[in-house]
Order: sequence, then C-alpha cells, then structure tokens
Amino acid sequence: MSRQGSHGRAEWQVATVAGEATNSHVRFRRLVRRIIRGVRSAPRILSPPVNIGDLVLREATISDLRPLAELHVRTFNETHVEPFGSGPTYSTREWQWREKLSETDATHFVLVLETAATQLVGFIWCHPTNDNPKWAARLNKIYLLREYQRRGLGTRMVAAAVDRLLEQGLTSMALFTETDNEPACNFYEQLGGERQLNERGEFEGMYGWADLRKLKDRLTSL
Repeated sequence: MSRQGSHGRAEWQVATVAGEATNSHVRFRRLVRRIIRGVRSAPRILSPPVNIGDLVLREATISDLRPLAELHVRTFNETHVEPFGSGPTYSTREWQWREKLSETDATHFVLVLETAATQLVGFIWCHPTNDNPKWAARLNKIYLLREYQRRGLGTRMVAAAVDRLLEQGLTSMALFTETDNEPACNFYEQLGGERQLNERGEFEGMYGWADLRKLKDRLTSL
C-alpha cells in the first residue's frame, strides 16, 4: 500500500473515531435533557395540609405567587421599616418568589398559613445549605402578620418545617435575624436556638440547632 493510501486510511479512522465520540456526546446530552425534563415534570412531594384552629398550614404553590409576594411586602414592612418607609416592592417580591417557588422540592419548601377566606397570613421558607458543614438546613424566612402574632402560630410553623426536614434526613438548622429584633431573638431562644458567635466572640444574629430531634421534642412540649 502506498504511503498516501496509508495516510488516507489513518485519516478515515481518526475521523470515524471523532465522529463516534461526537455522536456519543450528543446522545449523552440528549439523555441528560430527558432526565432533567423527567425530574421537572415529576410530582413534587407535598406536605399534607394541617389545620390550626380556623387556619390551614399548607404547601405553597405557584398559584400563591401574587398573594405570597403581597404578604412578604406587608410583613417585611411591619417588622423592619414602618413607620419610616417601605422595603422592596410587590413586583420585586413577585419576581423573587417566582424563582423560589419554581425550585421547591422535598427539602426546599415554603409553607403558608391561610384563613378560611383563603387569605395568606404567614409563611416559612426552609432549604438545604452548603455554607457551613455544621448546618444541613437553613430557616431562611418566617413571617406572620402582626395581628396573628403571639398566638403560638410561629411555633406551629417551625414545628411543621422541622418535621419536614427530619423526614428528609436533615438534622441540623441555622438562621439569621437582626440583633436588635428583640421579639425574634426571644422567640428563637425560647425554642432552644444557640447564639453563634463570630471569630471575635460577637453575636451577629445567627442561631443554630445542632440536633433538630431535640428541637422537635421541645416543640412538642410547648
């Protein structure tokens, strides 16, 4: 065989191998897309609704987008800025919650507290965290309208969230609050939250529960 023929055959073999590699890559990408579509279309694991007096604590869905955004604006303003101004707008909160509600699953969830008239009056949002290996989950937000506070409803919302986290194998949790939010600090300390100090020994608003099973026991006794 001539040298030119040998080169041609080698080039054909290289091209064939490259083509097979490309086809394998394309097939792999298609498989990944099918898996992602299957995960996204699979039914999400939902917590069953819980009756709390004349209220219902249930899983938030995308249909709650607008009322949840409105509730967040109102509760944030009541807690942090009134009577001096207002925080983020409805459109901002709606944009934020649209993204978060699309990410919910068994461990990343939002529970809302609803009246018989389907008005949302409170919510709690929890999700896994990789910020610190000591903490498996983060209680990101918990809010109640002012007129529904001091009724034990916050405790019931935390209890439902802790049950959900434990069911999914998440056994520790942390959260952040403002150090001058005395009602919130008192609430978390009543639940056994331990103040987490920075490297200078200062408290900057972080509370932690190293064992959510102990928190569950405490919540059961309250």
